[in-house]
Amino acid sequence: MSNNEDDDHLGAFKLKVIDHFQVSPPQGSVPTSSLPLSFFDFPFLVSSQTRRIFFYEFPYSTNHFLETVIPCLKQSLSLSLQHFFPFAANLVFPTKPKKPHIHYVDDATSSSIPFTVAESTLDFNHLVADYSRDISDIYPLVPKMPPALALEDDTLLFPLMAIQVTVMSNSGFAIGTNFHHIVGDGMAFHHFMKTWASASNRLIRKKAPSESREVEEEEEGIHNSLPIFNDGSMVQDPNGVELCFLNHWWNWGPKVLLMVGSARAGQHLTIDLLEVKATFKLDKNHIDKLKHWISHKSQEAKEKEELASLRLSTFVVTCALIWICLAKSEQNTNMENEDEELYHFGFLANCRSRYEFLSIPWTYFGNCVAPGYVTLKRRKLVGENGIVEAAKAIRNKVKELEKDGVLRGAERWLLEGMEKAKSKHHFVIAGSPKLSVYETDFGWGKPIKSEVIHDRGSVSISLSDCREKNSGGIEVGVGLGRDQMNHFAEIWEQSLRML
Repeated sequence: MSNNEDDDHLGAFKLKVIDHFQVSPPQGSVPTSSLPLSFFDFPFLVSSQTRRIFFYEFPYSTNHFLETVIPCLKQSLSLSLQHFFPFAANLVFPTKPKKPHIHYVDDATSSSIPFTVAESTLDFNHLVADYSRDISDIYPLVPKMPPALALEDDTLLFPLMAIQVTVMSNSGFAIGTNFHHIVGDGMAFHHFMKTWASASNRLIRKKAPSESREVEEEEEGIHNSLPIFNDGSMVQDPNGVELCFLNHWWNWGPKVLLMVGSARAGQHLTIDLLEVKATFKLDKNHIDKLKHWISHKSQEAKEKEELASLRLSTFVVTCALIWICLAKSEQNTNMENEDEELYHFGFLANCRSRYEFLSIPWTYFGNCVAPGYVTLKRRKLVGENGIVEAAKAIRNKVKELEKDGVLRGAERWLLEGMEKAKSKHHFVIAGSPKLSVYETDFGWGKPIKSEVIHDRGSVSISLSDCREKNSGGIEVGVGLGRDQMNHFAEIWEQSLRML
């Protein structure tokens, strides 16, 4: 049951903790295992946790929810973890020269996921709305990550995932997830979530005799999509990038960096009450017009030849629009040389389909993404042809990754990422429409909404598919200060009216 400390801490957020559990794979289903990290994983060693919330409609009482939904979610989670056991494991960070790795022990007290059940009096319809909402309303739905454990030999153990399910009586519920990016990228995470959702769905349908045979056939076929883990040889490192990354961490004092991250992870962050979250949508018609608009403006700017060879993909034009809206929405500080300020835009490219990594299947579990950064001066972004400049820069980077390979300059990923993160004009896109977030059905229908939640003080930008599949559109999640959000929304709407 809940304890007084949790109730006192969360009371201001209109949320009451009902129960705590530790969920692990079925006993004996997973042997004690250690997984090495690849050079794709190392850049995320001290990254902040990744937080996502799935909202589902459920017009029934809290008691009905606790009696029907929670047992199903817990059982299906346990069954799914036998295939995705790294989420229940720990990140082990030993002293130099030993390498960090992920370690699972067949012991529920050592390897499990904290699973919190809570009830909230917040308005469900308000939480899932597209308009601006205070982050302070949404953040309590995200579970707290347990703190790190320090062993006698100075080895650090970091839990890798926490889950919280919050019910809003007679309205709906939210499944909040918090996981360390070191364990896997977005494709690995959503593979796990869909497997968990599918297992929950099958448990519900098994109770219906007419569907039991179909469920058995699904269970026979599920093994074709089980995750494949790194055995130390699957991800090749011909350029010695891993050793380069390890030397960086050992030189920078990883214990200090990781202890800071652990201290922050063990508590809810203080939320800036002025920070808000909103969702902006682009349907297929918007996207087509956006491509035409950028092409037209490029011709007006006499840059037709320069852009002629660039394919204006949906990703490129969407990111270009986001970038210029972010730049224009910032308050003008009238500082000297403001127009010369550098603006950085980052994204992650999935490497599973790259020719260099054809041996890595789509079911590979871990990180298999490479960063792409583009930089422009403010005057170019906010100028008359800013969207052309943004589209050109982003498309050139995509083309460069395709032509030269994602590993070119990989040894600089850590330093480049940390350097750009120091800038106050640093934006990074999370998520992807290709991850099909809205296909995560636990048996009570598709999510009515899904949100990515970032740390306080950081600009939050995410992409996903739309719940309405036939729209062919994209959802853009944006987290900003209240004043900047108002400016961003005005500029966004003005841009769409110009299409």
